[in-house]
Amino acid sequence: MICDNDYCRFMEPLTSGKYPEIMRDLVGKRLPEFTKQESKLLAGSFDFLGLNYYTTFYVSDAPKTRPNYDTDSNAKSSCKNNFIYVTFI
Repeated sequence: MICDNDYCRFMEPLTSGKYPEIMRDLVGKRLPEFTKQESKLLAGSFDFLGLNYYTTFYVSDAPKTRPNYDTDSNAKSSCKNNFIYVTFI
């Protein structure tokens, strides 16, 4: 899922108790819903959260053909560019 940034799909539920709007729009009924009680328990439920997220992807347009996890972002991503794997040392 590509949003304002990739953290939103993890952080918004933890801070607001609901999934990001763009995620709800793209995934639709396949995305489970939190009950009001679950949302209340989830929002702000962490004392500390450390994220260390490093990755590189090449992204191109990929119109949705059939709803599933791989097509929800409407983008095709790969760690390869012209069949050359990208690595960082």
